[in-house]
Amino acid sequence: MRQEVGADRTLTINSGNLTRTTTKVDFEIKYRVLQTALKGYDMIGVEVFTPGVQELIYGREMINKLHEYTKKSAIICANLAYPAPGIEPSRLFTVNHKKILVTSIFDPKFEKKAIHGLKASDPIAALNKALKTPHDLAIAVLHFSDNKARNIIRRVAGLNIAVLATQRGVFRKIELIKGCCLVKNNNHGKTVGYLDWNFSSNSPTRLKLVKVEKSTFKADPKVAKLVDEYEQWLRKHYIKKEKQEEETLNEKAAGINYVGNQACGTCHPKITASWQTTRHARAYASLQKKCKDYCPDCLPCHVTGSRQHNKKGFQSPASTPNLFNVQCEECHGPAQDHIKDPKLNYGLKIDKKTCTACHNSNTDPEFSFAHDLPLISH
Repeated sequence: MRQEVGADRTLTINSGNLTRTTTKVDFEIKYRVLQTALKGYDMIGVEVFTPGVQELIYGREMINKLHEYTKKSAIICANLAYPAPGIEPSRLFTVNHKKILVTSIFDPKFEKKAIHGLKASDPIAALNKALKTPHDLAIAVLHFSDNKARNIIRRVAGLNIAVLATQRGVFRKIELIKGCCLVKNNNHGKTVGYLDWNFSSNSPTRLKLVKVEKSTFKADPKVAKLVDEYEQWLRKHYIKKEKQEEETLNEKAAGINYVGNQACGTCHPKITASWQTTRHARAYASLQKKCKDYCPDCLPCHVTGSRQHNKKGFQSPASTPNLFNVQCEECHGPAQDHIKDPKLNYGLKIDKKTCTACHNSNTDPEFSFAHDLPLISH
């Protein structure tokens, strides 16, 4: 975007929720994710970061340290009810000789979920106070549900752009409410919303969605190094955690009813041999190559029967190595009872839902059930 219109004509805002994951992970991991993300965004020149619900629920312990990881980015949240170091209620930026006010508010209901003492002030009052600062353009990031955000826009005056940050997804068209443009947050980091503003007419000219793809945008070496360091830390963290929980994990592993492909191959050698030619058979190795074999967001779709998918198979790399890769039981179900009595009915129905648990629009946007199913047929 900076290359397209010039760095002096852009303002980049990150709307938080950086620690949102698809799995349950401990506080130490979420804190490290946030630390890594903030350092990375600061490196690439993101001007504003607004803490989202996923950061705010961890309360003071996390919020009070945010400023330690940013040198350039402004951290903005208008309705925190107590002073937090380095966090501003709003900031006025000068972009191309225009004064742009940026602020952010969050839903007070989230203070009830905060585990380390978080208090919120009235969001409408905080927003109105921020909007009193003289400006040419006012932008507010709203950490609210769709309907609550729309209601807030109707109750305030002077807001030009509102970014709906809590809900994932994107708007392909600008929604106007009382002259305010409502736009949605990006989609899992796979797109960046890009809004052009015409100061002469005081209105938007276009909403553009920029796809973030390796083929289009080369990785920043410094940020890539930062991410690599995080991945290496995460791996060591889980290995250490496994050793601490070894006895518990072994007990869980002893009670599971997944047997692994080695047992399946005894009676179904041809099918097992066919499976070995597929990418499913190399799913775990693909994580190892990227040092992501302990990544809580990636691992569940590269093993069999993950507890993160509400199954009672794979527990951990140390305790259930026989369930690495996407094996027969991931699609057909646990086979322990089937092995004990082969006459019993076995084999879950394979349909689109079976595959889209992992091959969804975020992880595999090019996936086609009709086209890809024959690749693993046996």
